Amino acid sequence: MSAEKKVKGFSSFINQCAQTVASVGKVMIKSKGGSALPKTTSDACIVLGNGPSLKSSLENHPDFFTKHPLVCVNSFSITPEYTLLKPTYYVILDPGFWYGESEVVAKTIESLKTKTTWTLHLLVPHEAKKSSNFRELEKHNSNIKIKYFNYTVYKGFIGIGYWLYKKNLAMPQSQNVLVASLFLSVNIGFKEIYLIGADHGWHENLHVTDENVLCFKDTHFYDGKQNIAFKPFYKGIHLKETFTMQEILLTFSKVFLGYELINQYAQHCNANIYNVSQQSFVDAFKRIKIK
Repeated sequence: MSAEKKVKGFSSFINQCAQTVASVGKVMIKSKGGSALPKTTSDACIVLGNGPSLKSSLENHPDFFTKHPLVCVNSFSITPEYTLLKPTYYVILDPGFWYGESEVVAKTIESLKTKTTWTLHLLVPHEAKKSSNFRELEKHNSNIKIKYFNYTVYKGFIGIGYWLYKKNLAMPQSQNVLVASLFLSVNIGFKEIYLIGADHGWHENLHVTDENVLCFKDTHFYDGKQNIAFKPFYKGIHLKETFTMQEILLTFSKVFLGYELINQYAQHCNANIYNVSQQSFVDAFKRIKIK
């Protein structure tokens, strides 16, 4: 082995040591014990992304969505499909749902409160306990069972990470709610996980104005025929600074890295994740077509 490789190997080892120590420290400070997830008796589940392609999948393969428990995300409750499909699990990760006051957030919470007539496991980070939105949900609708999980990002030696993952004390960075949903699906106990509606063609919906303001057109399967406009792509709920192109592409990269890490963890847990999205830029999972 050359001296250069030895130096790089030693540097990588020291870096992983530092990341592990920092991550374990975060777990000790932030993570709450006893964050048990509901356990399933089913072998498989379907994780629903809200990408535009989900619409045609729902129209062309309606029977597929009745075969296994469903995991939905974000604002799925505002759609007619919510009461039609009656998902078993609902994952929300975006802080906008407990720190924000947008119309979409209000509609989502109200729809959950009034439409849910079946048992629903709502999975949100412990951080969401600060919001009256979720306390009120459980108070007004006994069908909703809220489970709080630890969104404490782990980086470092993977063996330690997997032990923390299985204890629900930490998880990989989830730049997108679907990454978190897949992780939670593995820890709930599903062995076959089908991901659908994960288009992730965000780069196709970017636009830079003549003033170098990065704008984004956020599209979903439930938008219908309405014309979605480009809007400035702000860095946060209360921030008025927009992303640069370099920053947003780095953010997108973290999403796809998250999928690769989740796929490795799933295999470690003897689970398989399949991407059955009609169109998708996600390349971390085996692609199969709905039969």
